[in-house]
Amino acid sequence: MRFPPDGCGYEVRYTLGRRGAGVETFGDEYALGRWFSAMTSEGMFVPEEFTTPDEDGRNGYQIFCVTGAGRIVISYFHPRLVRGRIEGADDPAG
Repeated sequence: MRFPPDGCGYEVRYTLGRRGAGVETFGDEYALGRWFSAMTSEGMFVPEEFTTPDEDGRNGYQIFCVTGAGRIVISYFHPRLVRGRIEGADDPAG
C-alpha cells in the first residue's frame, strides 16, 4: 500500500488558544491545504514554527489519513500534503 493511499481523506485534531480544541475533516489534500492557508491568514498557524516531528501533536495539530480501514497519523511535511498546500492555494474555487 502506498502511503497515504489513494482516496485518503484527512482529519485534523487540534488544541489552540482562542480557537479551542476541535476536529476538522477534509475530502482531499487540496481542501486540507486551503484550510491550513486560512488558519495561517487568521494567525492560528505559523508554518515557520511547525517543527518535526509533528506526528505527536505537541505543536497543537495532529493530522490523520482516514480510510475505511482506519486512521494513520501523517506528517504536515509529507509530500502529498505539501503538494496539497501549494496546488490547493492556486484553486480559488476550492
